[in-house]
Amino acid sequence: MNVIHHGVSLKVSDNSSKHVPSSSLGIEHLGPEAKKHYDTHRKGILKAHPKLRTATNKEQRKAVLKANPKMHADIKKRNADTLHKVAKSLHKHLTTSHPKELVSHIRKVLHAHETPMQKQGHNHIKHTTYQTSSGTKHHASNPGADYEHILKKPHEIEVTHNGGTLSFKHKGKTFARHAMKFDSQSDPLSSIKSAGHPA
Repeated sequence: MNVIHHGVSLKVSDNSSKHVPSSSLGIEHLGPEAKKHYDTHRKGILKAHPKLRTATNKEQRKAVLKANPKMHADIKKRNADTLHKVAKSLHKHLTTSHPKELVSHIRKVLHAHETPMQKQGHNHIKHTTYQTSSGTKHHASNPGADYEHILKKPHEIEVTHNGGTLSFKHKGKTFARHAMKFDSQSDPLSSIKSAGHPA
């Protein structure tokens, strides 16, 4: 007799959306131009604000930034511009690459693949508890299967970008987002990372 196990991944959200982040991806998942954009950004900051060169760790850099509102405003703008460039170049990469590349990227963003447990013939669901004005709600999903009807037809997927966020649409409806951000707004030399979530 075969025994089927049921794995449950529990998620909790304090807001009113059942769509909690499904992935946290580093710069290596932001397209072939992302590292170049980030390196240019970092060099530009150090050139414009040489005082940061003498700050040898994150805490020192945070203190320098906090003491200089003009520097903070400049770096905030540079951050936004860089995220826009990264998103724009990723958008170009995904819309000009082979459809398999787009599907692979969306799978990473949504964590939409079979879990090791599912590969062994068992079941797995993601159970999310979230809050609404009418009280606590629950939502169950299976990321490894829920998007297959879309991912099997990549020609029907539209990719758009606004600022530092890419949106993935199927038949005009957004089903996933990939948002780029700096790991810390208080560290002027923060790294870039991203979060993917269903929409």
